[in-house]
Amino acid sequence: MSLPPPSPVGELLRPPLLAEVDVAGGHLRLIGRLDSRTARILHSAVSGLLLTEQRRWMLDVTALTVTDHTGLRAIGAAYRRLLRHDRRMTLSGASPDLQQVLTRLRLGPHLLDDDHAEPVPA
Repeated sequence: MSLPPPSPVGELLRPPLLAEVDVAGGHLRLIGRLDSRTARILHSAVSGLLLTEQRRWMLDVTALTVTDHTGLRAIGAAYRRLLRHDRRMTLSGASPDLQQVLTRLRLGPHLLDDDHAEPVPA
């Protein structure tokens, strides 16, 4: 599924970040911008995930744009929060830029699926 190009009217109607949850499949898909204004949406989604029996979650970030440090912190906080509750989260569809930043922050080996994880430089 591809999203239509943004239009001024569409931008007013579409939330800046949308979280789609598939509890049975263990998937969370984020669509839009993750930044200081929308980080609370990811936090709320993780709160919902913690109410389920699902132990492993795949976070699809293919249609996600991380626009500031708060967005990056929100991803790290979601990972740590799930980990504290004996849950696991793996990112799928991370852009090369996001992969690079997560690797620099030493989160890459923990968050990126094995096909995209880059080795951490010594």
